[in-house]
Amino acid sequence: MNPATAGWGRANRKFLLPLNALVFALLCAVTVSAKAATDFNPHLDFSRYETFAYIGGVESLVMMQLNPELLNNRIHRAVVRELTAKGLREVPPEENPDLVVRYWVESESNVLISSNLNWGIYGSYYGTFWTSMYTTMSMPVTHKGLLGIELIDTKAKDLAWRLFVSEKIIHNDPDKIWNTADKGIKKGFKNYPPTAKAVEEKKAEWAKIDAAQKSAQPK
Repeated sequence: MNPATAGWGRANRKFLLPLNALVFALLCAVTVSAKAATDFNPHLDFSRYETFAYIGGVESLVMMQLNPELLNNRIHRAVVRELTAKGLREVPPEENPDLVVRYWVESESNVLISSNLNWGIYGSYYGTFWTSMYTTMSMPVTHKGLLGIELIDTKAKDLAWRLFVSEKIIHNDPDKIWNTADKGIKKGFKNYPPTAKAVEEKKAEWAKIDAAQKSAQPK
């Protein structure tokens, strides 16, 4: 073997090892996980919720490459999976459920979803105590999709619990997009119902917001 060629081969292998490691790292970086966060009303008794009804999505919100009907069905199945695992039972909307469940989806191209949609009898639940978490989760990011799943107290007509799942869309495969979002759904529902510690922390957070709003009012 030519010594010069052998030397080049050894040097080339040394070069290829870190190069292969770099390529592997980049491929791993493409696997983006969904970011999940939850918000809730700390003054509600979650132990009394026994039934829920799924009422679908807020109209005109479509998550990029995902087919709206397919998305609706997948979210329905995910909600049933998570809430029945918590001991709740699904019923039709006309059977007076304790909770109704709806979803909405926005992309970075949407602007203030609460301002341009018909939210129906339950409203949008934005403003006051609900502003902070939505603002945090909806910060503009290129090719980002944001899914909201809301559990609404039907008697109080008030928001009980909300899950945000934020996902950066890096490919065109709807199944991969959904699988990532579903991981976020599973992660978020681990926080339902809220723990006693989470309730006390949320009460303190709301008290601070309430005090700040009162101090800002003209005297």
